[in-house]
Amino acid sequence: MSLKLRLDELLVARNFFSSRSRASDIIKQGKVSINGKIVKKPGKKVPLDIKIEINDLKDYVGRGYLKLEKALKVFQVNPEEKRVCDIGASTGGFTQLLLEKGAKIVYAVDVGKNQLHASLRNNPRVKIMEGTDVRNLSVEMLNGYVDMITADLSFISLTKVVEIFGKLLCEKGECIALVKPQFEAGPAFVQKGTVKDPEIHDKILERVIKTFEHAGFSVCGLDYSPIAGKSGNIEYLLYCKWKTNDSSFELNIVSEVVSEAFNKILDR
Repeated sequence: MSLKLRLDELLVARNFFSSRSRASDIIKQGKVSINGKIVKKPGKKVPLDIKIEINDLKDYVGRGYLKLEKALKVFQVNPEEKRVCDIGASTGGFTQLLLEKGAKIVYAVDVGKNQLHASLRNNPRVKIMEGTDVRNLSVEMLNGYVDMITADLSFISLTKVVEIFGKLLCEKGECIALVKPQFEAGPAFVQKGTVKDPEIHDKILERVIKTFEHAGFSVCGLDYSPIAGKSGNIEYLLYCKWKTNDSSFELNIVSEVVSEAFNKILDR
């Protein structure tokens, strides 16, 4: 019997990627073929000498790139020529994709410092706002209202900052926010950094959605992130518009999205 390894481990062993998490992301995107067939399970055991091909590989500076990529596609959002505030920019996964999609300018906001990838730091369309708490943001700091907000926040609930979003957006401005259950649920529902109960996910999403609507947003779409967070958390993509009547969103969609997320993300 020939020796076998997990596919993600084998990709690292063969120096395709430097880490298992990076290899796992690429596998889940359907970019890896074995003997001509696409494989999407990182844990699949394969022979050490198997033929592996990497297809259409895109180099991204942060895992957020993949999350926003799905959101733009599913919600049919076009950042071209728009002024965007990327809140929680971190290494710049969202920012990178926004630039590729033609954003006029991206304000890369993060409470941390020196995280933004070097490839983005000198881009004239990127305005770096490191060491900036979202709660202190103002229109003046952004030289006027922005057309779009993207948000990937940690250690704070979206319900605490949604009113800030509204103050920064122009009328009919768009917002794509990553909903992270581990930062929305109370400590009693978080086990080793994760929220494992789908019913809690339902309640979290309903609360976040109602908070956005109460603040003046129209909720236009909800889907799950194509990859889990670093601790294995299922995350969600929420799409809203500011001061419009475009919403046809129904809350019964929430449980459907949660169920599909648990089936597809946790099954990998």
